[in-house]
Amino acid sequence: MTDRPSPHTPTSAVQSLILDNGLRVYLREDHRAPLVSVQLWYHVGSSYEPQGHTGLSHALEHLLFEGSSKLAPGEYSTLMTHLGGNPNAFTFSDATVFPLTLPASRVEIALESMADVMASATLSDLPFTRELAVVMAERRENVDNNPLALALEHHQLLTYGNSGYGTPVIGHKLDLEHITPAAAQTWYQTWYHPNNATLAVAGDITLPQLQTLVTRHFANIPAYRLPTRQVPMGHPGPTRRQQTLRLPGLYTGTILGFNLPSQRTAGSDAQAYALRLLPEILADGHASRLQRLLVLDEPLLQGMRVNYEPWQRGDSTLALYAFCSPHVAPEAAAERLMLEIGAFRQAAPAKQELERAKARLLARQLFERDDIDKQAHAIGKQAACGLDPVALDDERQAIEAVTAEQVGQAAYDYLTESRAAMTFMHSKESTHA
Repeated sequence: MTDRPSPHTPTSAVQSLILDNGLRVYLREDHRAPLVSVQLWYHVGSSYEPQGHTGLSHALEHLLFEGSSKLAPGEYSTLMTHLGGNPNAFTFSDATVFPLTLPASRVEIALESMADVMASATLSDLPFTRELAVVMAERRENVDNNPLALALEHHQLLTYGNSGYGTPVIGHKLDLEHITPAAAQTWYQTWYHPNNATLAVAGDITLPQLQTLVTRHFANIPAYRLPTRQVPMGHPGPTRRQQTLRLPGLYTGTILGFNLPSQRTAGSDAQAYALRLLPEILADGHASRLQRLLVLDEPLLQGMRVNYEPWQRGDSTLALYAFCSPHVAPEAAAERLMLEIGAFRQAAPAKQELERAKARLLARQLFERDDIDKQAHAIGKQAACGLDPVALDDERQAIEAVTAEQVGQAAYDYLTESRAAMTFMHSKESTHA
């Protein structure tokens, strides 16, 4: 009888191993339920795509599991659903991900299937034609017929310029119309190899058990010489950038973005975690500074969202999405936002502000530890941007150690006019000039 941890064993630290072919495997054991989340992360996404060939990674996401040496088109999905899983896939700027959660007793079937696809995806013409039509329909529904999504796409381009992060994940419409099976095959042969992949696992399995299965199914897949990867870096101009969009049905508002480092490109761990706390203090939640001043007290804005993606292999952005109250022009809202952010830059945040921001960030992380899918996802994100997932175990301590002065310095250094990009959003029916 094999030793088995108690069902009440708390979530363990991240463990790791590397196969001789370069496949990196990470595991966070969690024995509270007889389930395992297995996520295969390929380190390629829209930021890797050359101009004129956007959308290749997302197209491969749709196509990759549509046939291999052991599986006919559609069989992977049918089989995994029959075994109790919910097969899915996602494409990001830096990664293409195939996640699957199954009963622990069925994990080997998932690993065998993933390895077979890595080694022998067929990418045949019939599934290609069908899935490309699906991708183009997604583009029409989710972007071309969605004014806010179109505005976000234009804003990404303004913020990142020719950096790969300005490329829409789904691809440009014109490029999608010209993708060929040969281009998809070349993209697969270039990037989809064990030395360009991470297997992120969380759940009811031990590292020796996982190592046996992974070695059995992945170890014989050869490594491949990968192209030189260009890291997308932010290049803020000498002055702020701005553009005006007028689209039917577009919300009246402004998108304000600042080029700043990611967790990967920050100058130090202290700076990286100070940047993580900036959006919490500025605009996340009703007690945050900009929400309180401009949404609740005046109100200049009807609503506001903030986004900062720390897990990128290159520089990132902090973006504020501000939706104007009636009779408030987007340009006026942007100027007021810049005024308040300028005041914020002049002094470190109050102790109460900082502690509240830390508590929110740490609470989200704690809740995510209850979900093995999110645990594996956090591991994959960390690996895909070039950071060591084992360091995730030190995050709580690192966040708690951030000082008000470090947050203030990060704001002073990066929330500047020269790093700002503004998109003024007008509905075509708007009366504002």
